Amino acid sequence: MGNINSVIIEGNLTKSAELGHWTNGTAYCRFTIANNESYKDEQGNWVDIPSFFDCVMKGNYAEAMHKHLLKGRHITVEGRLKQNKWKDENGASKYAVIIKVDELSLAPGSFQAKDQQQDGGYSIA
Repeated sequence: MGNINSVIIEGNLTKSAELGHWTNGTAYCRFTIANNESYKDEQGNWVDIPSFFDCVMKGNYAEAMHKHLLKGRHITVEGRLKQNKWKDENGASKYAVIIKVDELSLAPGSFQAKDQQQDGGYSIA
């Protein structure tokens, strides 16, 4: 029996996505999503507590989508969690969990003025 590893996160991009290529030529796109948990405090005011999730997608999909992943854009990602491990300069073990994105959806109406200029005013959502 296999293990389940699935995540869906909705939120806003904290900065525009970065496109790169691994040594084998495969394209990848990195970005971070801010997702807020909201609650009412003792005075009845809404308080947002943000969580930040680093995401990576790869291949032709990443290359095609990176230009649409601009700071502030509202998106939903579906994927799997992956733990990266490495040693720092002192030999101490370091860990980070990322979301390996399989599917990405742009929220309708989340285009910014910059997108409309780049995309000719059409919606890809």
